[in-house]
Amino acid sequence: MITEEPPAIAQVSPGMEVRDATGVAVGVVGAVQQPGTDIRPELPAGPAELHMATGYLLIDRGEQFENDVYVSGEQIDHVAGTGDGALVTLNASWTELDRAVD
Repeated sequence: MITEEPPAIAQVSPGMEVRDATGVAVGVVGAVQQPGTDIRPELPAGPAELHMATGYLLIDRGEQFENDVYVSGEQIDHVAGTGDGALVTLNASWTELDRAVD
C-alpha cells in the first residue's frame, strides 16, 4: 500500500523563516491557510481563487517593505526543521510572488 505524504504546506506554521529558490530571505510566515480554505487572500480575482484552492502562506516582509506577499501551496518546495530555526524554501523567486493589495 502506497501512502501519500502530506503537502509541504501542512508542515508550515507562523514564525518560520521563508527563503526563495535562490536563497534570498523573503520574510516570516504570518499566517497559514490550508488547501480548500474559504478565507480569501487580499489578491485580485483569479490569483485569489488559485491560492484558496492550493492553500497559501501570508509572508510578513517587515516594516521596511510596503506590501506583504502571498505564497501558494504549489510554490513551497520543502520545509526543514521545526520551531525556532525552521525554514520554508520556495520553488519560485521572490519576484514571482503575489503582493497583497490594499
